[in-house]
Amino acid sequence: MWLEFVSKQYYIIFIFIIKKILLRVILLTFLLWNLVNIALKLGEQVSTDSATEIISVHNTNQEDTINSSPEILNVYDTIQENTINSSLEAPLTEDEKINMKYCHEKICKFVFPYFHPEQESRANIHARLYTQLAKPINRTIVISNVGSSRVQACSKYPFDFYYDMKTFKNFYPGARFITQEKFLKWIQERKIKPTAQHFWMIQDGRNDNLSYREKKVKGLYKGVEMGRREKNRYCLDKFDLNITDYKEFHTGIKELNEFDRKVMFNLVINSLKSPPIAESDVIMILNRSPREVFPTIDKVIPYSPRIIKQSKSIINKLKPYIAIHWRMEQGDPELMPQCAKRLVQTVKKIKKRYGIKNVYFASDFPLNGGKAQSQTFHQISKSHKEAIKILKQIKFDTWISLGGFSQIRNDPRYETEFKGSGIHGILDKLVCINAKYFLKGPEGCARTSSTFTSIIVEEREKLKDEYDLINVVSKW
Repeated sequence: MWLEFVSKQYYIIFIFIIKKILLRVILLTFLLWNLVNIALKLGEQVSTDSATEIISVHNTNQEDTINSSPEILNVYDTIQENTINSSLEAPLTEDEKINMKYCHEKICKFVFPYFHPEQESRANIHARLYTQLAKPINRTIVISNVGSSRVQACSKYPFDFYYDMKTFKNFYPGARFITQEKFLKWIQERKIKPTAQHFWMIQDGRNDNLSYREKKVKGLYKGVEMGRREKNRYCLDKFDLNITDYKEFHTGIKELNEFDRKVMFNLVINSLKSPPIAESDVIMILNRSPREVFPTIDKVIPYSPRIIKQSKSIINKLKPYIAIHWRMEQGDPELMPQCAKRLVQTVKKIKKRYGIKNVYFASDFPLNGGKAQSQTFHQISKSHKEAIKILKQIKFDTWISLGGFSQIRNDPRYETEFKGSGIHGILDKLVCINAKYFLKGPEGCARTSSTFTSIIVEEREKLKDEYDLINVVSKW
């Protein structure tokens, strides 16, 4: 009975323990299951968060890529364009290499005013007026040769034989220049002959040998092709150009005021900028207008240091002095001896009154032998020669007696320059400008109006007070 009781008690305890163990197992299993679920959810959350972050990063990168794509595309396009261009540009043609040598660009564009009428004083005006064409039409201007008191392609010497090229360039900032010599070399070296268009500048109403071309209205007209003789006359045959067309600019009137000149300038500029003219390699300009057709530029092209130095040497030897400019051209030949006697009397009076001893004589008479110092003074008579003999009653000096240009005067290369009008005319002008007293010829004895004399008078007016000049100009 006792044993049965004890056995029953152990059995109950055993069952209790088993239940407790089972309960714990179930509880642990439940907890473990929950933990697994939690872990799975945490893992899923982490994955989701990571995925979100990854997507966010992807989106950001994609946005940055989209935002930067124009820049990337631009760089790509630039690289591609450069690659294409470099493949297209390489190598330069032979003519492009020659152009680079003379123009520093693959394409050369020139404007060449190769002929100006009149002698140096007025040619100086024309040269500076035509230089202002270069910049508006974006062309390099060819600077013409000089010689025999002219500025034109037929002349023998480079521009700096007369003028200070460095200072002249400073007058036209931004303009490009090339000498006639280098321009000619460019033409000669070119493999393909350069194209050119040719223009005449014609002042209408002058009744000269161009009258058959006259027009009543200012404008650009079809021109006449130059024949071989004309090309030779203007030395155009020196330049091996393929001239595709000839045209003429006409003033329509004889005298142009400043407004007319501005209109003319704009007409020329706009015409030269327009196709097909603009496509030509070279624009050649033959200026046959004695008077200015473009707006006035007062700045005289400065003379070369050689001429300035020579003039100062003579001025310092003479000063104070009386300067005489006697342009015998257009004077009455029969009056020449009488005019000379009157000049002698006038000079003697001035010497006595002001105590001036030295006299400088400038003239278009051929003091050095050969031709007259004016290319339009053709008839030198016995009366002209007699007048010079009479004038020797007063002691006077000339550029010759004072050793002007003695270093080059007897050089065979310059023989023609000193046998007629030339560089010594510029020297005469500078010496007359600086004289204490200046005389010019009266009507009947001399040509009373000339650009040469006008420039002397204008410059003396500026210097009068500074240098205490006795007069600006007087006639004898």
